Amino acid sequence: MTENIKNEVATEPISSPQRTKKNNPSCQPFWVDALVVVLMFIIAQAIGAVLALVLGVRMPGEAMTTSFDAEVLEAADSMQARFIAISYLLSMVFFYPLMLIYQRLRGWSSKGWFRLRGWSAPMSLLGGYLLIWCVSVVMEPLSTALPGDQSMLGSGGWLLFSAVLLAPIFEESIFRGYMTGMLRKSYGGVAAWVVPAVTFGVMHAIPSVVLSATLMGLIFGYLYLRHQSLGLVIMLHAMNNLTACFLRMMDLGDMTISELLGGGAWYWAVYAVCAVVLVVTLVKMYRYVSGIKCENNSPIE
Repeated sequence: MTENIKNEVATEPISSPQRTKKNNPSCQPFWVDALVVVLMFIIAQAIGAVLALVLGVRMPGEAMTTSFDAEVLEAADSMQARFIAISYLLSMVFFYPLMLIYQRLRGWSSKGWFRLRGWSAPMSLLGGYLLIWCVSVVMEPLSTALPGDQSMLGSGGWLLFSAVLLAPIFEESIFRGYMTGMLRKSYGGVAAWVVPAVTFGVMHAIPSVVLSATLMGLIFGYLYLRHQSLGLVIMLHAMNNLTACFLRMMDLGDMTISELLGGGAWYWAVYAVCAVVLVVTLVKMYRYVSGIKCENNSPIE
């Protein structure tokens, strides 16, 4: 009789609520997951830089970066861009397996996080691009007041390779694909929209870029949640970086929008329009994402 009772206990199915609670990712605060992803990102970047040095990829020395010779400075920029591109590529190779391990440990499924559909959404792409320009206009007075030297990024073809190809793929797959995907599933739309955007901004480190990057992260995050397409936000990110690289190559990178528009009343009229458009759009974005609920209340099969 005792053996029969044991068999009944052993074969009795575990109720769905118990399994859901045990495996529910939200048992852990969302900031812990965000922090883990950020730490893995930093570690991957550091390992990529070390591996690049081990492979013989060198950064320009102080003698080159402080030279008064234009050709030497151009060579230094090229070396810097080459080092960044190669170390970035190596960090990507290291990060993805690390993220996959963490994903498995947390019991997440990444199904649907990395869809590349959405290439046929030109209006969303155009709207997002125009909003990024609005961010640039609105944030310019603050950005110009904050310290920020982007000359460390280098120049030339290697800059295009890292900024227009590698960075959009790497950063969007991390902050939108992984981070937004897991936060949406576990904590709902608002956390999935705000946390990756803030993290994305902070990770840029340059004070004059942090706030602008955060606002751009909100735009990327909304489009990702709206269209469920990583391809769309990768393309938009690449368009933004390509514009920045083009302005840099045309020696317009240090020129402000105020200077381009001639300043005065015309500039402030454009500023006011951009500010209104940006605020109204962000409010509408918030209303949309606040309606996205987490999916972890359903029984785990």
